[in-house]
Amino acid sequence: STEGRVKDVVFEAKDSENDGKKDRTINFEKHGIKLVDVSESEKKAYVPDDSSLIRSVTIIPSVDRFDFYDTFRKAALIYYDYKCDRCEFVPFYSYMPQYSQMNTEQKKYYFYWRYEFRNGRYIKTDYSYLYLYVYEILNLPEKIEKEEALSLLCTAWSVYRRDLPRIDANFSVWVQDYCLVYGLRCPFERIKDFLFDIISISSFKEFYIADIRNGGNAASAMLAYLSDYDWRRGKYAGGENADNYRMHVERVMQRVFEQLLTGKSISFGDTAIVRRTAFPGSLCTHTVKCILEIEYYPIANSPDLRNAVTSSLKYTENKLRACLGVKSRLSVKDLPDEYRYIIDRYFDAEFDRLKKEREKANAPEYEKLYDAKESTISFENALKIEEASWKMTARLVEGTDVYDELDDEEKIIGTTIEAPILLKEEYDLTSERKECSEKRDFYGLDFGSVEFIRMALCNNYEVQNKIAREKNLFPESLAENINEVFADNYGDIILEECDFGYKIIDDYLEEITEWLR
Repeated sequence: STEGRVKDVVFEAKDSENDGKKDRTINFEKHGIKLVDVSESEKKAYVPDDSSLIRSVTIIPSVDRFDFYDTFRKAALIYYDYKCDRCEFVPFYSYMPQYSQMNTEQKKYYFYWRYEFRNGRYIKTDYSYLYLYVYEILNLPEKIEKEEALSLLCTAWSVYRRDLPRIDANFSVWVQDYCLVYGLRCPFERIKDFLFDIISISSFKEFYIADIRNGGNAASAMLAYLSDYDWRRGKYAGGENADNYRMHVERVMQRVFEQLLTGKSISFGDTAIVRRTAFPGSLCTHTVKCILEIEYYPIANSPDLRNAVTSSLKYTENKLRACLGVKSRLSVKDLPDEYRYIIDRYFDAEFDRLKKEREKANAPEYEKLYDAKESTISFENALKIEEASWKMTARLVEGTDVYDELDDEEKIIGTTIEAPILLKEEYDLTSERKECSEKRDFYGLDFGSVEFIRMALCNNYEVQNKIAREKNLFPESLAENINEVFADNYGDIILEECDFGYKIIDDYLEEITEWLR
């Protein structure tokens, strides 16, 4: 090996015809194995967006062009759309599962299980079936979009990790590598419920906490990785307080971590570089096989950071105990003021809320009578309030130049929002038409509403306004009421706004004309 470039391998072996030794050179090209140099143009490098801990990622294609698993990839393309009818579970085990290793019954069950999984039905499986499906996802990037593939990996992980607990070790690496190879962000929301469990077994922990500034809830992972104190073992962290305890710990520490990763008070030290093969322990063809070279900050090596996290967590738990009325007993050393301020500000608001709740619970019964009544929105009540408002306006402006005096029987009508006026004269309606209208059931609409529709049909906007005013409504309110009635009884609205008022929608002109007749 010279500067990472693989050359012919030379070794000594005993000759079968004589006892002497001689050098033999194995030509890999002769045996179909192509070992080639990787040019700089083939390498892909990028800087993760807004990542605090990962400085750069370089993807180097494999120098091995011989594909031991080429037949698997060809078979995966053929079998990609296969599905089978419902069948009974058949056990299957293989260290590196492939189609060729399954018998007919095992293939049938695999294709049945895979079809059910793709359709959101997660039936019984075992390690080998699950890993075979993962190999399909990894080796068929042209069949599955990268975001969808990541989603499938996370779903399989979260659904089956309880029944198949050993998958945590593999999936924590494979999901991580898939994101790094294809430039995807850590799927915090998909794995947050068990992030605390997997951070301890992850080989590259910084991946799961590097993206915290972008909103990922990595607090539990950071605590597992950076704190010398396990708050979950605390005396008051379990039982009936467990959910609230965890919620407040993660909320507070999330704020602390955001400051830690963006502030200047803590030094991460020098960067480190890790270089390894992607997707270790999986079946990878040469098309996806590659080497990852990652430059990052190994934050677990920073004693200042560990001390700050441990002290912040203990200080947070002391505050939580105070909320429960328990004496604080955890010793806090050398907590920087900026983190103390973050925690104090959070709990000041929390203490204030708890204080108000206690005061309300202990308040005399008569004080509760002053609380606003809870009620739902009522459009009927809103119309009554609007009518009462117009009547009050009439009393307030009585005797002015704009309004004539009104008696109790008169109604106030506004032509425009800017200058409402009173109209005493009624629009021209024959008693015969009114009597005819009252004998029919126009979806329960009153005579004025029916006439409003008739005026919309003949584009008489002036009379439309008069009708609305007589009903103590704005034209917009009356049109909305009519449209609601037609939506319920006719199946669609019939009025639309135009320049001067409301008209019938063109598609319904004939139907409304017939309806009025």
